[in-house]
Amino acid sequence: MTDLFFHHDAEALPLPAQNRIPVLMYGRRPPGHGTACVGGPVLGSVRRLGVPANTTAFDLLTVAMSVTAADTFVNKYESDDGWTRDLRLHIPLSNPARWASAVPLLENALHFLSGDQWHIEVTGDGKEIPFPQNRGQLTNIAQHDSVSLFSGGLDSAIGVLDLIAQHRRPVLISHSYRGDAERQNLVWRNLPVQLARFSAVANPVSLLDRNNDVQMRTRSFNFLAFGTLVAATMAEVGVAPAPVDLFVPENGLIALNPPLTFRRIGALSTRTTHPHFLTLIQRILNALDLPVRIINPYAAQTKGEMLRHCADPITLDTIAQHTVSCGKWKRTNMQCGKCVPCLIRRASFHAAGYTDPTSYNPAGQNLAAVMNIDGARDDLLAMILAARRMSATSISRWVATSGPLPTDRAQRDALLGVADRGMAEVSAYLNHLNLLE
Repeated sequence: MTDLFFHHDAEALPLPAQNRIPVLMYGRRPPGHGTACVGGPVLGSVRRLGVPANTTAFDLLTVAMSVTAADTFVNKYESDDGWTRDLRLHIPLSNPARWASAVPLLENALHFLSGDQWHIEVTGDGKEIPFPQNRGQLTNIAQHDSVSLFSGGLDSAIGVLDLIAQHRRPVLISHSYRGDAERQNLVWRNLPVQLARFSAVANPVSLLDRNNDVQMRTRSFNFLAFGTLVAATMAEVGVAPAPVDLFVPENGLIALNPPLTFRRIGALSTRTTHPHFLTLIQRILNALDLPVRIINPYAAQTKGEMLRHCADPITLDTIAQHTVSCGKWKRTNMQCGKCVPCLIRRASFHAAGYTDPTSYNPAGQNLAAVMNIDGARDDLLAMILAARRMSATSISRWVATSGPLPTDRAQRDALLGVADRGMAEVSAYLNHLNLLE
């Protein structure tokens, strides 16, 4: 087990030791060798709200920063099985008593998300809410009625266009990782109305004698914590009536992310927006009495259906080329064209009858050629095998391998249906390229 001790005061941190990592919370640089820090830039984003943040939501943000630090500083390859880490986090909060019923739910949610064993201990002496900024560049949440996650991806772009068409005004919530922020800005500047944005980055930094983990299996928890902070603060200051909607725009197939092969079962297939995970997070928010309601409006839609039914196709035609679906695009500043998200993106344009405006890496543009390259065809081959198997495999058994489904029959059938239709879009695209022969 690895213990991570967090504190906002460097003097209060324990000394580094084997399997013990001291982390300066909301620090910009580690206080010394063998230590780490996380969340330094986040305080500025919170202050730019211009109003005092909700205290409980700020504690949730502190927990999310701690989870990000543990997920980064403890490499899964150093665990006994090379994958499952045993992590114990000691986190100072402003109101630890409120977390009594939420902690077990949180440990369960994080285990589902990452596959690790999580042990959360909360203590007092948490950091005070940062004093709000009253001048300069502010995130003006007035005249907004909700929040929506805004990654710079195609789904989140369609999500905000549809909300605008419904006369909603969401505050957009972004992870401002290097590179991502540029794409987010391109999409944001081309929206038909001006919307406020809350943008932050955890920025975990260490001076440890170990390699960081780059998988970021818990990244969506951070994203949801950002959104919850803004939504709960909007409710508290009376900007929007409670509960405030927190929209998570993600097509149903990617949200379910059923494993394409047996090797990808479990946390090997990411669960960042899986319906079960979002349900667990909602239960945590309810246990904390946070007035926030998580909604994925596209849980029962494929990516192709999202494209086809977008309420503002004219603006979408302008911004789609700037959106990013690929998780590997930063290596070449181009989307690879052959990973699972890229394949679903390409299939969705084909299904919607739209010309795909994306500039893919030339090495992945021709998928027939990719099939002849060892090491480059893994995702494509897995997708082809899954598409061939769908006709002979029960959709319900396949989808259930990604995580628990709702017990309500109508909700369950809707999720099974979107998985079936989503894979049908992929199959039709691969068949169009003569890759299923």
